[in-house]
Amino acid sequence: MLEANVRKIHRTVGVYLVGFLALQALTGLFISLGTLMDTPRETFWFAALAWIHHEWNPVGNVYRILLGALVTAQGLGGLVIYLLMRSRLRKS
Repeated sequence: MLEANVRKIHRTVGVYLVGFLALQALTGLFISLGTLMDTPRETFWFAALAWIHHEWNPVGNVYRILLGALVTAQGLGGLVIYLLMRSRLRKS
């Protein structure tokens, strides 16, 4: 029963994490592409993406802390699932 609960939590965290990671990845991607293509940093879109990606204070700080906590929880949840699965297979 413990493994089933851990898997359920792991899936739920994964669903929430996708939105956070997609936002960070896409804004970072467009900022990097803009930098590579020598887009002027004074444009509205570049400034908006930079603001979403690494400013947005104080909400951005909470957002990045939550993102880090979710990524850590997801990794630890995957490790727990692996260890439970491994111990179950060794018993049989």
